[in-house]
Amino acid sequence: MDGTLFFIGQLIITLLTLGLISSLYYGLSQAFQRLRLPVLQREKLLQFITTGIAFWLTILALLAYMGYFYEPGATFQRLLLAMVLPFAIVVLLLFSRFFTLILEVLPIRWLAYLQACRIITELFFWMGMKGGYIPVQMTFEWLNYDIIVGITALMAGYVFFGRGRYRRFEGILWNTFGIASLANVVFISLFSLPGPHRAFATVPDSAFLTLTPFVWLPGFIFPLALAAHIFSLKKLLRPQKGRIRQFLKQKK
Repeated sequence: MDGTLFFIGQLIITLLTLGLISSLYYGLSQAFQRLRLPVLQREKLLQFITTGIAFWLTILALLAYMGYFYEPGATFQRLLLAMVLPFAIVVLLLFSRFFTLILEVLPIRWLAYLQACRIITELFFWMGMKGGYIPVQMTFEWLNYDIIVGITALMAGYVFFGRGRYRRFEGILWNTFGIASLANVVFISLFSLPGPHRAFATVPDSAFLTLTPFVWLPGFIFPLALAAHIFSLKKLLRPQKGRIRQFLKQKK
């Protein structure tokens, strides 16, 4: 294994995670302003959200540092467990009335642009494969073509939803493809782990995901990408403009 490329990989995932948190902070801040929430309430909500994310990332990092996720007989289940909480939060938000209002004022192109982070993750996978710590099936040299979603995210945000355009059908197709592509990445990652569930006999395996900060991929970055797709589909399938007008009237 190339130690230099391993360290660069750690740096890439750390910076990517910080960048996504900053992007979330900015997007939610803009949404709260458009909902005309009081300044103090906006600040408390943003502080609560960022603190919660930081707390979760810290827990994952500490558990990974202590070797919790790497247990040859249970690595699959333990890493899968790291995905359960963020996925559960996504489901809860999907049915939250207040979050539905937030989605209404969030530009859908922002949700599309967020998927550009997958360019970075795919280049990281490729670099890690060259460095000897990521299996080839997790890269675009074999079974993972998720970089297509990242590249097209930049075009989708502009072509489908830029400058007053709102191409619902194309947006639904693109987000559906993005979910399928992400599911493929998660499937390959989990079934490349050491243990009885391993389906790919390549060397190395995907045990790097059990280390800090790489555990943030299944524990934060992958769920965030899924959430952006699901929330985009909700906006595309169920416009809520009547509700947002009623909410803003109540604020007056």
